[in-house]
Order: sequence, then C-alpha cells, then structure tokens
Amino acid sequence: MTTFRRIDLCLLAACAVALAASRVQAVVLIEDDFSGAGSGTGWAVGNDWEGLDGGLVSTDPTGTPNVQSFRDFALPLDGSGGVVYIKVDYAQAAPGTGEHWGGLAFFTGTEGAAGDETLFVGNTAGSNRYGIDLKNGGILVGPKPIDDQFHTLIAKIDTLGTDHVYSFWVDNVNVSVPSASTTVVGGGPITQVWNTLRLAGADEATDNFDNLLIATTPADVGLVASTITMTVNRATGDVSLSSSSPLANVVGYSISSSAGSLEAAGWTPVTGNYDSSGSGLVDPDDAWAILSTDPSDTTLLSEEMQSGTPGDGGTIGTTAVNLGSVWNRSPFEDLFATVVVDDGGTSMMLAADVVYTGTGPALGDLDGDGDLDASDWTLFKSGQGAVDNSLTAVAAYQMGDLNGDYDHDLSDFDLFAEAYDAANGTGAFAAMVQGVPEPGALALALCGGLACAMRSRRRIKFALALLAAVTLAASNFAGTARAVIFAQDDFSAEGSGTGWASGDIWENVTGGVADTAFGNAKFRALDVPFEPYFYDKVYIAFDIQFTAADQWGGVAFFEGIDGGTESLFIGDPGGDGYDVFGLDLKQGQNLPGDPTQGITIDNGLHRMIVELDFDDDFSAPFDDKYSLWVDNVDPNNPTHTVTIQNSPIQQAWQSVRLQSAGGGEFFKVDNFILTDDANLVFSPTLNLVVDKATGEVSIRNATGAAIEMSAYSIESAAGALNTGALPGDFDASGAVDGEDFLNWQQQVPTLDVDDLADWQVNYGGTGGGTGGWDSLADQDLAGFPAGDGSGNGWEEGANPGPGEVEEYFLAGESSVADGVTLALGNAYAGGAAGVEDLRFLYRSGGELKVGTVSYEGGAATGAVPEPASVALAAIAATAAVFCQRRRGRGTR
Repeated sequence: MTTFRRIDLCLLAACAVALAASRVQAVVLIEDDFSGAGSGTGWAVGNDWEGLDGGLVSTDPTGTPNVQSFRDFALPLDGSGGVVYIKVDYAQAAPGTGEHWGGLAFFTGTEGAAGDETLFVGNTAGSNRYGIDLKNGGILVGPKPIDDQFHTLIAKIDTLGTDHVYSFWVDNVNVSVPSASTTVVGGGPITQVWNTLRLAGADEATDNFDNLLIATTPADVGLVASTITMTVNRATGDVSLSSSSPLANVVGYSISSSAGSLEAAGWTPVTGNYDSSGSGLVDPDDAWAILSTDPSDTTLLSEEMQSGTPGDGGTIGTTAVNLGSVWNRSPFEDLFATVVVDDGGTSMMLAADVVYTGTGPALGDLDGDGDLDASDWTLFKSGQGAVDNSLTAVAAYQMGDLNGDYDHDLSDFDLFAEAYDAANGTGAFAAMVQGVPEPGALALALCGGLACAMRSRRRIKFALALLAAVTLAASNFAGTARAVIFAQDDFSAEGSGTGWASGDIWENVTGGVADTAFGNAKFRALDVPFEPYFYDKVYIAFDIQFTAADQWGGVAFFEGIDGGTESLFIGDPGGDGYDVFGLDLKQGQNLPGDPTQGITIDNGLHRMIVELDFDDDFSAPFDDKYSLWVDNVDPNNPTHTVTIQNSPIQQAWQSVRLQSAGGGEFFKVDNFILTDDANLVFSPTLNLVVDKATGEVSIRNATGAAIEMSAYSIESAAGALNTGALPGDFDASGAVDGEDFLNWQQQVPTLDVDDLADWQVNYGGTGGGTGGWDSLADQDLAGFPAGDGSGNGWEEGANPGPGEVEEYFLAGESSVADGVTLALGNAYAGGAAGVEDLRFLYRSGGELKVGTVSYEGGAATGAVPEPASVALAAIAATAAVFCQRRRGRGTR
C-alpha cells in the first residue's frame, strides 16, 4: 500500500509539473468552432451550448429569442495572477446598431449557479462600440462602431502585477498597437477562477458567435509584430504612413475617426498618386481604387488594391507616404489607421501606431487657424440652438460645443470666454472670486480640545459656553467673524481647492470640471478627518450635470481614505424608476422617498445643496434632519426634507468619491464646497420673473447688491419660449426657408402676395423676430451695449428658438444694479395654465450661476423667492456662536 501510494503521489507531482510548465509555454486553454453540440476542447464533459445554430452560437437560434448559452470549463480557468488572451468572431446580426448589449461573460460559478460575473467582452451598450466591461464601473471601448457584420475581437487580461492591464483589439492583429487599453490601479474584480462562460445578448437582439479561442500567448490568438506607423502633424494636419521594417503585400488601408476629424478634400490617396497610375511609391504594378466615396464623410477614408494576384501588393517602407492634410485640426486626436496585408490569400489587418507631432490648436480655436479671434467668436455664436447629437463631435465642437456634451449652452460660453482670455490677455472675464480665509490655528486647536472634552451633557454645555466665549474673543481679535470651509474645489486644475490631503488629486479634472467619463470612481482624501455631527448644521453644495439617468451616479462620503463605509450619497441614487435628483441616506431610504415627487434628471447643469441638521438634545435616539435643495437658494424652503432617527453618519469622513455607473451615465461636477456657513451656499442670485398671463419675462435683481453679468440663457424642455417670428417664417421654425414657401402655397389665399414678398426679403434669415423675446442686444440699454459681432457688447446666439435663448457679452460685463428689472419682452408662450419648466443660468465674475425662476399671473403659480438677508444674517450669527457640539456617538 505504501509503495502504491508513493507511486500515486509521484504521478500527481509529475502531472502538476507538466501543467505548470504548459502554463508558462503557449497553451490553448479553450477552442471551439461551434461545428457541433460537443465541438471544441477544454469543456466539461456532457455540457453543451444551448444556442447552437448552423455552425455558430446564436442568441436567436431557429427563431427562439433571447437564448443564453452557458458552457462549463473542464478545469477552472484562472484569470488572476497571469495573462489570458480571448479571441472570438462576434456579430450583432440584428438590430446591428449596438443598442442592446451582447457578448461573452465569464463567471466564477457554474451553469445554474453562475456566481459573480467578472469580465464581459463584446457590445457593452451605451457606447455603441465594441469593448470590454471591466465590471468595476469602467468600460473600455475600441474605435469601431457596432454594425451587423462579423468582427474579430481579441482581449488580453494581464493580472500579474498589483495593477491589472486590459487590452483590446478589434479587426487588428498588431500586438504592439491594441485598439484600446487601460490600467486598473490596485487591480480589478478578477480575483477568483472562472468556471463557466456565457454567450448571450439582450432582448430583441440577435448576437452570433464563432471561432472562440482562449490561450496564454499572443501568437495563439493570431497577434503579430509590426512597425507600421501613421504620423499626424498637428501644425498642418498632414498625415503619412511609414514602417521602419518594410511592410510588403499591402492591399489596402483605412483611416477612421469616431469624432469626425477627417477631411476628404485634403486627401492625397494612393489611388492615382502612388499606385501604377501615379509615382508607384507604394505599388508600381497595381491600380488602386477609393472605397470611401462620400466626400462629406468625416469619419472614414479607405482605399484598396483594385487588381493583382494573391501575395502581390504594395510596400510601405521608411520613406513616408504623405496622404495629405486629412486631419481637421482640433482637440480631438482620435485617428485610427488599419493597414490590410495579403497573407497568402487571407487579409491580415494591422493597426498603425498613431503618432502626433507638433503643436495643435488651443481649445476655442474653432477654425483651427492658430488663434482665437472674431472668426472663432462668429463660429461659436452659430452653434446656439443648432448643436445636437446628430453632429459629429468635431462638427459640434466647431459650432461651440467645447465641453463635448452635444449641447450649446452657457457652460460652453464659460469655457470659450476663459480660452479667449487666456489667448488674448486677461479681460473682464477673469475670475474675481475672493476666497474665504481659513479659521485660525488657535480656533482649530481649541475645537480639537473641546472635542476631546465633550463626554457628558454637563461638559458639553460647558464646552459650548467656552466655545462661544472663544469665538467672540477670536472675532474681536481678528476684526471679523470667519466661516469654516472644510473643503472646496472649483476644479480649475488637478490639485486645486483647499481642505484636501497634500498630494492627493481627483485624476479626472478636465475643462474646469471633474468628469467621471474622463475618470470614474475617483477618490480624494480630506486633509483632516471631518466629523459633521460636531456642528449644528453642515452644508454641502456643488453643480452637477448628468449625461443620462438610467443608472446611478453622484458624490459620496466615506469613513476611509479610499473607501470603507459610505454614509452619504448625493446625486442620482438610481434604482428601479428612480431617475431624480436625490440622496441615498445609507439606511435603506432615499430622499425624496417617492421619485414621482422629485425633479427628473436631465442633461442640464443643476445646483444641489444639502443641509445636515443633527439633533442637539444630546440624548438618544437622535432625530437628524436631512434637507435637499435643487436649483433653489431659499434656505427656508428646501425642495425635499426628511427627519430620521440615528443617522448612519457615525464616524468621521476621510474621503469623497465621484463615481457613476458608467455604461452611458456619467456626470460632471463643479464648484464643490463643504462648510458650516449657510451664507456660502445660499448666496442670492438673479431672479427670472415670468408673467404667465401676459408672457412677459424679465431679469430682476433683488439681492441687495449689484451683480455683474456677461451672459445668460433661458431654457424650456417643453419649448415654451416665444422668440417672435421673422416675416416670412410661416411655420415658426426660426428660419425663413423653402418649407415656408411650401406653407405659403398651401395657405393661399390666407397668405397673399405681400406675405410672399416678406418671404423673399427675409429668405435665409434665422432667429427671433417681433412680438416675442426682446433681447438686450436689440434694446441697447445704457450699460448694456449692443455688440457689432466682435464681442464688444451684447449679442444673441444665432438660433434662438422655443427651447432656448442665449445672449453674451464676450469682452466685458454689465452691472445689474440692486432693484433693477431688465424686461425681455413676451418671451413666454405657455399661457396662464402653461408649463413651469424654465431654467435660468447666467455668468458672473467668471463663474456660471443657476438663477431662480418666479411665476406670476397664472392659473397655477410657483415661485422661488429670494432669501431674506435678515434670515441669512441670523443663520450666520447662529453658526458663528453655536456651531460645534458633541454627542455620544458611541451610544447609537
């Protein structure tokens, strides 16, 4: 028995050594061409695909929709602590638009008890491009949009180090140039072995899979080395192809740009220039032909060899092949080039290494001519009312969409004005915000000492009295009472703001905001732990703008430096049917509790203010009050409020996180502040007054002080604005065009020859006319000069309409004195019983402000009154004297 046992152990050891050695060398772990029910290798015996159909796996086999095919591995597949390559041919045969997800999913469990999904490859939905769902809130997408054809997808998962690296190839086998890659700092969710694979797609989608391969080396999945390079000159827009090792048998290439950065007019193709009918630099004996024949297409340029024998093509070598000025100079550097090589009759696609050289145009240089001037200003104004997601990113940018959200609003004007100042010298739009000084070291030390001393109600009362005396003495010594700003950030740059740990940054600041689409799930540590329950009231405020509301996203507060217990979440809590601005109180309750009572999330900029009012009777249970304001600065009238017993905020906050679910929902955040001073979050703003009975709209300053203004916008999602009508604009579209002539023909004799004459005189005109919105530019009021198109006064956006009107003063500001009302004409078209959905934003002192809106004279009225200065003063005084106290958190 002992001898046999030893033999068994030796055999097992030998098997283990063999397996370990095979793991180091090239190993094909899984292979399947889906030719039959039990085809392929590496699968559990007797476990077959559910959706096998005609030599592939389908999510709609023989007309049976939404089939999810699982198959277990024969041995657990370890994606952790190593390198794994995954290759598959994938097609969304229907609808072929990427609208519904579909692809390969890897699970820790087995079929029937799949466990955790830690990797997904295919169509992640949301981006409508092939990619990888990292299953940590992030998505890695390639450059190729989803269509109804088969494409070869290759994923590399490298979990060898502390940081995990994900690489992705789409119709590309150049091992050194993946179509996309990303590094997950600290590692991703792949920490356990995979036991089963699912091939599936969403309802109403038909996803097909073929030629699956999972291996441990790049050669196993067909990746090869190449030195093909595409060089882009930022200064000229010229693009060229070269290769340090000559690349033979080239039969075609394509250059793509998802942002629309290509210009066919500047293209110098191989066809007629470098083929047999040209210089022959690329192909001296074959003719080439252009495939991308639409000159207006800014997303693709492609051509191929027209004739030739297998294995015979052109050559790209060290002499650069200049393809002309095909890059439209802009901040978008997203060109992707694929060179096609004839590999013995089979097309092999190699992505080129794209290298940008020189200096490109600055943000705001919309025409790409190297400066910011009147021509860029004209282009910017042209985008008002004209930018939407039907445009490419570059086309939208060149019409003034500087923040890339396919909208043209005051956020874009804010960026343009800052860029204009940076290029032409600081002017009237330089930020004039004066910081609030931090509390003195003595006060902080006393606060810390008091925190330690507060052990009982008697001690708390004594400490409060002592603190009041200290506060009074400190205010007498300093000459002024000081509010406490615990943390703030205007996101002007990485590392901006105060109250944050030294050296810690967001890693997602871009364009003057923090953007989760640029970097998701980012933490920033506070310089010292903050205990909000020390204070009578604590205020959190920030501006937020979402891209969608189908999942979740917002600002979260944690007890650890990079995580730990999350005790408050502000933004879009998400969940079934919950698509409103709110709070997750982290004890099973949201505010508002009923989402039908909330303010629906849209793509606009909104101001959120939260007040935490902790119970101050110092005896459990504690009744803690949460209040939320959305686009509202009246401290006495929160949008939502709730009182709960025993807030889950039990420990100090040490970090703040900005995170969204990804997959289509991201957000931008700006002007964050954490303070104990209501004055700093409920700052009075300009008020838009709407008389629903007459349609009259005006801007009113009732704040008690003059407010500078350099731009404003009024928006209505329901299209309730009235811009008047140009004579001849018979369909009130905002433009006098051919449609109006057809309208005239259909309405004769109601419309007569005089109306036709109006149409002829105003043909080609756009914008508002008479009888509606009366802009400041049209009025040319004292202190509000009308501009001449150069930015020297007030100018309208080019396309005012029912959904939005905008005006700007690029080179200066106008002062709206206290008590002044600026009439804007009959700009409201909703009527007495109409919608109350207007949004009012303006720019003041280099910052965007969310103004309030008041309705008068309607069947139903709603108002957001301005805060009373007396009430604010009382709040400030209370906060200054009785701001801190301690209660026994350990008893809760």
